[in-house]
Amino acid sequence: MKRVLTGLALALGAWALAFHAPVQVFVAVLVLLAGLTLHEFYRIAARSGLQPLSKAGLAAAVLWILVPNLDRGYFAIMLALALLGAATLAHIAVDKILSAAAVTALGVLYVAGPVLASILLHAVSPHWLVLVLVTVAVGDSVALAVGKLLGRHQLAPVLSPQKTWEGTAASVLASVLAGTGYAACFLEGDISLIAAAALALALNLAGQLGDLVESALKRSANVKDSSSLLPGHGGLLDRLDGMLFAVPLAYGYLQLA
Repeated sequence: MKRVLTGLALALGAWALAFHAPVQVFVAVLVLLAGLTLHEFYRIAARSGLQPLSKAGLAAAVLWILVPNLDRGYFAIMLALALLGAATLAHIAVDKILSAAAVTALGVLYVAGPVLASILLHAVSPHWLVLVLVTVAVGDSVALAVGKLLGRHQLAPVLSPQKTWEGTAASVLASVLAGTGYAACFLEGDISLIAAAALALALNLAGQLGDLVESALKRSANVKDSSSLLPGHGGLLDRLDGMLFAVPLAYGYLQLA
């Protein structure tokens, strides 16, 4: 029940934020979520034996998201150089300098990149962002329910023993139906039904991959959840892992369409 109530609260909050909040509030909330999610990522990295430069990473993530007209290719180059320099000067053991800089930069790209893509999607239309949310969330929920009721064959026994092929198949079908239906209702004229179905399929697969990636990260750190921030759900990274992979894919579709 705790998980259901938290899920409903998150869904209502996301809907209100996407459609009713001023743009400045929307961006501010996403920056806050990015900071908390990145903090969880760095916590997992630290539990894995790495030494992320958390403060530098958080500052870089805020810049990545908020600075307008930023050449992010150039910024990524300067970020890598700056982090290598910072790690060298931070009294980190010599054999940890490279990994410290690398995991810090990875965290910025892993979290801040998709958050920026979410803001850009929302700027085109809130419905594009909610399409991704609905597609991924429905797939997650159906995978969990079907996996518990009918699951017999494990999908990734080492990374996530509770995931099953039956749940995965049901997740794909549910996501395609939900994503296509949402597009038909709210994005008519912007995307054909065939394209919407294909995009929903891609979003589901990206979301499931993101879920498995986060499971691998937690497994390496020997932790069950990224934090205990959300009752019944774990942390923000536990809830957003699929979105981090799916949102950039949706934004990429708009860039190529």
